[in-house]
Amino acid sequence: MKKLLVITLAIVSLVFVQCKKANTPEQVTEKFISAIQQDDFEVAKSLADSTALEILNMIESLVTQMGETVTKNDSIVPDVKDIICEDMDIKDMKKCTYTSQGTQNYVELKKIENEWKVVNFPKEGFNEPLPEPSMEITEVPDTTTTDSIVAQ
Repeated sequence: MKKLLVITLAIVSLVFVQCKKANTPEQVTEKFISAIQQDDFEVAKSLADSTALEILNMIESLVTQMGETVTKNDSIVPDVKDIICEDMDIKDMKKCTYTSQGTQNYVELKKIENEWKVVNFPKEGFNEPLPEPSMEITEVPDTTTTDSIVAQ
């Protein structure tokens, strides 16, 4: 009887751990974007592969070369909501849109060895929209003079 109880507890524990480690595209998207927002590159890199991983490594390298360190900022409250994932044309790929700071954006994920990994994400300021270019034309005043010397 004791042996049966131990086995049952072991199975329940295993199931609980597996459920806690669920790896849905929505969960990966939320964890990845939250990690980016908090400058937690270690977590972000653990959820990335391919181009996304290269970009994260490059950003971290550039920051380090500037003499700064990248450390997690726990004071930032992540803002990731309205996550919707859809199949892409490529097998085992998802495009997950989300809203952050009032702006909708997306990440692309691929199932690699039964785990969803971010393979592409917007690079422009990590989900901050780029300012619209100014098309305003400003006239430059003419500073040439037309004075001439008259010979007498």
